[in-house]
Amino acid sequence: MSKQGSHISSWPAWLAAGLLAVAAAPGWAAPGMGGPDGRPPHHGPRHPPAPNDEARAERMVEHLTRGLDLQPAQREQVRALAQAASADLRALREEGRALREERHRLLGAPTLDEAALEALRQRELAHHDRLSARMQRFTLDVAKVLTPEQRQRWAERQARRGRPHPPEHGPEGQLHPARR
Repeated sequence: MSKQGSHISSWPAWLAAGLLAVAAAPGWAAPGMGGPDGRPPHHGPRHPPAPNDEARAERMVEHLTRGLDLQPAQREQVRALAQAASADLRALREEGRALREERHRLLGAPTLDEAALEALRQRELAHHDRLSARMQRFTLDVAKVLTPEQRQRWAERQARRGRPHPPEHGPEGQLHPARR
């Protein structure tokens, strides 16, 4: 297989990994969770409050479809998929939060319970698998909405995201605005 072909065949894995990272990021935390005042940890000018599911889904659509020239019907299909994924991911984030709290409780207990920690690790692995499977399902569903040409551009963009760029270039490889 050619080098270019290998990038294309692995794009779902790159996209799923990227989406998984975005979904797990603190900025994607459910509204009302976080500090005692209901704001996410480190709330401030650089960390605005977490968006609701609809805003989160819209942000996913904008991020995923940038530069793909979607038709209005495609955009609506991707938006519906993102809204469903966002709701499912909210439940998975809450489950992950509970698992982390349990880990902290077990590690902070007066007596270290290795069997309980191993059982928790197994539940964390299962949780990660459910999260990964949901992101993969979203990725595949979005890919089905795209034309072959749009999927090609999407795959190329994902492949570029995995490569380092010179400092004068932005994350998509374009020349940084200050250097134009």
